[in-house]
Amino acid sequence: RQASRAIPSFSIDAGVELERTTNAFGRAFRQTLEPRLHYVNTPYRAQAQLPNFDAAERDFNASSIFADNNFSGIDRVSDSHQVTAGVTSRLVDAASGIEALRLGFVQRYLLRTQRITGDGQPLEQRFSDVLLVGGTSVIPSWAFDTALQYSAETARTRRAVVSARYAPGDFRTVSATYRL
Repeated sequence: RQASRAIPSFSIDAGVELERTTNAFGRAFRQTLEPRLHYVNTPYRAQAQLPNFDAAERDFNASSIFADNNFSGIDRVSDSHQVTAGVTSRLVDAASGIEALRLGFVQRYLLRTQRITGDGQPLEQRFSDVLLVGGTSVIPSWAFDTALQYSAETARTRRAVVSARYAPGDFRTVSATYRL
């Protein structure tokens, strides 16, 4: 009937955006280099006695890898002692401000075994899979995006997502996405 918990957590998310002007393809661009470092330390607290109404493990992607908690919802809080490091580089058209090219890389390192997981099994793998992301909109009205999740442990790609989007005018878009 009555339950409570107190789970302290400390996190720091630091990044910097370095930029320079450059020329490529006969056009002026602003090139960025954006390193990012995220540290989280949340101690283990037993939570099995509490009901789980809406917490689910987050999908492993370039946004969720930087989250403080590996669960959506508030019914579970993952114990974490981890560092996530990533870097993104962009080419932004100097005249229009449109992002012409984006490339990124991110990986997480566990400093201790994570005991609160979606399947209940402790996570002991120190290095996460590597996430590689990219996108371009160099061709007018077209945008292409890709994301790869690569496992060094199995030396295989675990997930690949490739998207193409065509926007011939205002309020008209056709897109296709392939997920492996």
